[in-house]
Amino acid sequence: MIWLAGGLLAVVTLQAAVTPMMQIGGVRPDLFFLLLYLGSFRMTPVQACVGGFLLGLYQDALSGSPLGLNAFTLSLLGYLLVRVWEELEETRLIPHLLLIFLTGLCSGLITLGVLAFFGMGMDLGQALLWIILPQTAYTTAVGGILLFGTRLGRVLEVRL
Repeated sequence: MIWLAGGLLAVVTLQAAVTPMMQIGGVRPDLFFLLLYLGSFRMTPVQACVGGFLLGLYQDALSGSPLGLNAFTLSLLGYLLVRVWEELEETRLIPHLLLIFLTGLCSGLITLGVLAFFGMGMDLGQALLWIILPQTAYTTAVGGILLFGTRLGRVLEVRL
Protein backbone atom coordinates (compact mmCIF):
# COMPACT_ATOMS: atom_id res chain seq x y z
CA MET A 1 0.00 0.00 0.00
CA ILE A 2 3.07 2.26 -0.14
CA TRP A 3 2.15 3.09 -3.74
CA LEU A 4 -1.07 4.62 -2.40
CA ALA A 5 0.81 7.45 -0.69
CA GLY A 6 2.81 8.28 -3.82
CA GLY A 7 -0.26 7.92 -6.01
CA LEU A 8 -2.29 10.14 -3.69
CA LEU A 9 0.37 12.84 -3.81
CA ALA A 10 0.45 12.65 -7.61
CA VAL A 11 -3.36 12.72 -7.89
CA VAL A 12 -3.72 15.69 -5.55
CA THR A 13 -1.07 17.60 -7.51
CA LEU A 14 -2.64 16.72 -10.87
CA GLN A 15 -6.16 17.42 -9.61
CA ALA A 16 -5.12 20.89 -8.42
CA ALA A 17 -2.71 21.90 -11.19
CA VAL A 18 -3.60 20.02 -14.38
CA THR A 19 -7.29 19.11 -14.41
CA PRO A 20 -8.52 22.74 -14.27
CA MET A 21 -6.80 23.19 -17.63
CA MET A 22 -8.37 19.94 -18.92
CA GLN A 23 -11.86 20.99 -17.88
CA ILE A 24 -14.46 20.66 -20.64
CA GLY A 25 -17.80 22.31 -19.97
CA GLY A 26 -17.18 22.29 -16.23
CA VAL A 27 -16.42 18.55 -16.23
CA ARG A 28 -13.14 17.11 -14.98
CA PRO A 29 -11.95 13.50 -14.89
CA ASP A 30 -12.08 11.79 -11.50
CA LEU A 31 -8.44 11.01 -10.86
CA PHE A 32 -9.10 9.64 -7.38
CA PHE A 33 -11.34 6.98 -8.90
CA LEU A 34 -8.74 6.17 -11.58
CA LEU A 35 -6.07 5.71 -8.90
CA LEU A 36 -8.35 3.29 -7.10
CA TYR A 37 -9.12 1.46 -10.35
CA LEU A 38 -5.46 1.11 -11.29
CA GLY A 39 -4.50 0.10 -7.77
CA SER A 40 -7.19 -2.55 -7.51
CA PHE A 41 -5.13 -4.80 -9.79
CA ARG A 42 -2.81 -5.72 -6.96
CA MET A 43 -4.93 -5.47 -3.84
CA THR A 44 -7.06 -7.80 -1.82
CA PRO A 45 -10.73 -6.82 -1.37
CA VAL A 46 -10.09 -5.53 2.16
CA GLN A 47 -7.07 -3.50 1.06
CA ALA A 48 -9.09 -2.01 -1.80
CA CYS A 49 -11.91 -1.14 0.58
CA VAL A 50 -9.52 0.60 2.99
CA GLY A 51 -7.63 2.27 0.13
CA GLY A 52 -10.90 3.48 -1.38
CA PHE A 53 -12.00 4.82 1.99
CA LEU A 54 -8.75 6.75 2.44
CA LEU A 55 -8.85 8.12 -1.11
CA GLY A 56 -12.48 9.13 -0.72
CA LEU A 57 -11.87 10.73 2.66
CA TYR A 58 -9.03 12.74 1.21
CA GLN A 59 -11.20 13.70 -1.78
CA ASP A 60 -13.99 14.80 0.57
CA ALA A 61 -11.60 16.93 2.59
CA LEU A 62 -10.24 18.65 -0.53
CA SER A 63 -13.53 19.13 -2.38
CA GLY A 64 -15.68 20.44 0.45
CA SER A 65 -18.29 17.74 -0.08
CA PRO A 66 -19.92 16.18 2.99
CA LEU A 67 -17.24 14.23 4.86
CA GLY A 68 -17.64 10.53 4.17
CA LEU A 69 -19.62 10.84 0.93
CA ASN A 70 -16.82 9.87 -1.45
CA ALA A 71 -15.20 7.73 1.24
CA PHE A 72 -18.26 5.49 1.33
CA THR A 73 -18.56 5.36 -2.46
CA LEU A 74 -14.90 4.61 -3.18
CA SER A 75 -14.59 2.02 -0.41
CA LEU A 76 -17.60 0.15 -1.81
CA LEU A 77 -16.28 0.40 -5.37
CA GLY A 78 -12.78 -0.67 -4.33
CA TYR A 79 -14.14 -3.85 -2.82
CA LEU A 80 -16.32 -4.56 -5.86
CA LEU A 81 -13.51 -3.86 -8.35
CA VAL A 82 -11.25 -6.46 -6.79
CA ARG A 83 -14.09 -8.99 -6.79
CA VAL A 84 -14.73 -8.30 -10.47
CA TRP A 85 -11.01 -8.63 -11.27
CA GLU A 86 -10.95 -12.04 -9.60
CA GLU A 87 -13.60 -13.19 -12.07
CA LEU A 88 -12.58 -11.22 -15.16
CA GLU A 89 -8.77 -11.48 -15.50
CA GLU A 90 -8.99 -9.80 -18.91
CA THR A 91 -6.06 -8.03 -20.53
CA ARG A 92 -7.90 -6.40 -23.42
CA LEU A 93 -8.63 -2.67 -23.50
CA ILE A 94 -12.39 -2.82 -24.22
CA PRO A 95 -13.31 -4.69 -21.00
CA HIS A 96 -11.15 -2.22 -19.05
CA LEU A 97 -12.95 0.74 -20.61
CA LEU A 98 -16.32 -0.85 -20.04
CA LEU A 99 -15.47 -1.57 -16.41
CA ILE A 100 -14.18 1.98 -15.85
CA PHE A 101 -17.35 3.38 -17.41
CA LEU A 102 -19.72 1.14 -15.44
CA THR A 103 -18.00 1.64 -12.10
CA GLY A 104 -17.76 5.38 -12.74
CA LEU A 105 -21.48 5.42 -13.48
CA CYS A 106 -22.13 3.45 -10.30
CA SER A 107 -19.97 5.91 -8.37
CA GLY A 108 -22.05 8.84 -9.55
CA LEU A 109 -25.34 7.09 -8.88
CA ILE A 110 -24.27 5.96 -5.39
CA THR A 111 -23.14 9.48 -4.54
CA LEU A 112 -26.42 10.92 -5.84
CA GLY A 113 -28.37 8.30 -3.88
CA VAL A 114 -26.60 9.10 -0.63
CA LEU A 115 -27.15 12.82 -1.18
CA ALA A 116 -30.84 12.19 -1.93
CA PHE A 117 -31.15 10.10 1.22
CA PHE A 118 -30.04 13.11 3.26
CA GLY A 119 -32.24 15.50 1.27
CA MET A 120 -29.38 17.18 -0.59
CA GLY A 121 -29.68 15.51 -3.98
CA MET A 122 -30.84 16.92 -7.26
CA ASP A 123 -33.13 15.58 -9.96
CA LEU A 124 -31.90 12.21 -11.26
CA GLY A 125 -32.38 13.08 -14.93
CA GLN A 126 -30.48 16.36 -14.70
CA ALA A 127 -27.69 14.88 -12.60
CA LEU A 128 -27.32 11.93 -14.93
CA LEU A 129 -27.34 14.01 -18.10
CA TRP A 130 -25.22 16.98 -17.02
CA ILE A 131 -22.90 15.61 -14.33
CA ILE A 132 -22.63 11.84 -14.05
CA LEU A 133 -22.49 10.75 -17.70
CA PRO A 134 -20.08 13.48 -18.89
CA GLN A 135 -17.71 12.94 -15.97
CA THR A 136 -17.87 9.16 -16.43
CA ALA A 137 -17.14 9.43 -20.16
CA TYR A 138 -14.26 11.84 -19.56
CA THR A 139 -12.80 9.65 -16.79
CA THR A 140 -13.11 6.60 -19.06
CA ALA A 141 -11.26 8.39 -21.87
CA VAL A 142 -8.44 9.46 -19.54
CA GLY A 143 -8.32 5.94 -18.08
CA GLY A 144 -8.07 4.46 -21.57
CA ILE A 145 -5.20 6.78 -22.40
CA LEU A 146 -3.44 5.81 -19.18
CA LEU A 147 -3.96 2.11 -19.79
CA PHE A 148 -3.26 1.93 -23.49
CA GLY A 149 -1.15 4.95 -24.28
CA THR A 150 1.43 4.71 -21.53
CA ARG A 151 3.92 2.29 -20.07
CA LEU A 152 1.34 1.46 -17.42
CA GLY A 153 -0.70 -0.43 -20.00
CA ARG A 154 2.30 -2.56 -20.90
CA VAL A 155 3.02 -3.29 -17.26
CA LEU A 156 -0.58 -4.43 -16.80
CA GLU A 157 -0.49 -6.21 -20.19
CA VAL A 158 -3.46 -4.31 -21.61
CA ARG A 159 -3.83 -4.58 -25.38
CA LEU A 160 -6.51 -4.05 -28.01
